[in-house]
Amino acid sequence: MLIEVMDLTLLVGIMLALGAAVMTAYAGFGGALVMVPLFTFLVGPVQAVAIMTICSVVALLHVLPSLVRTVRWSEVVPLFFGILLAASVGSQFLVAADPASIRLGMGIFILVSATVLMLDFKYSGPRGTLPSLGVGALTGGIMGGFGVPAGPVMVVYYLAANESAAVQRANIMLSVWLLLSVMLINLLARDAIETVTFLRAIFIAPASVLGVLLGQYLFRRAPVSWFKRCAHWLLIGIGASLLVTTVT
Repeated sequence: MLIEVMDLTLLVGIMLALGAAVMTAYAGFGGALVMVPLFTFLVGPVQAVAIMTICSVVALLHVLPSLVRTVRWSEVVPLFFGILLAASVGSQFLVAADPASIRLGMGIFILVSATVLMLDFKYSGPRGTLPSLGVGALTGGIMGGFGVPAGPVMVVYYLAANESAAVQRANIMLSVWLLLSVMLINLLARDAIETVTFLRAIFIAPASVLGVLLGQYLFRRAPVSWFKRCAHWLLIGIGASLLVTTVT
């Protein structure tokens, strides 16, 4: 079984995981949103989500202590409960649905997300426990139902808060980690992760850890603005590719 995973898919997966982890640690978001659809082309939606969640959860473990000390818990906690409820319900659809439907949903959401980010949409609505719970439910529902990390939903919400950039970034990164952890637990509980996926993740996870370290290094030494523009166009290309391959 171990020999079977030593193939081109594994090599491409390692490179994708490295780049996605750099993106997450550098820009604070987007890595998982890139990683899942690209892995979908390789191994299908459910196993793509499984690999991404395993690698991302492991890769971000070492930054959790600094995030925990920085986040605004009054917003993160209710948002997490919204994620927990919606992702747990939605994951049943992800496991049971036709892969083509999942790819279509991924493509649509990624295109919408890229457009929202490029237009620099600002949230101006209420804040507090109920809005945070609602944002978490929307995020978890999208992740659970279609397997695509709905990080941009949280990004728009958190960036509207009157907080320092450090707190905003910590809120986003910790919430993303919690979202992926909840999704991983749900996939495990539903016995949806194949053995070969676990084996691939063993080799891919170190690339994710290396990518996070590299992304943190770049964040301390280079501006993020140009990188975000590139990331937005990358998301548009990925979303369009998913739609084209689904309808043709």
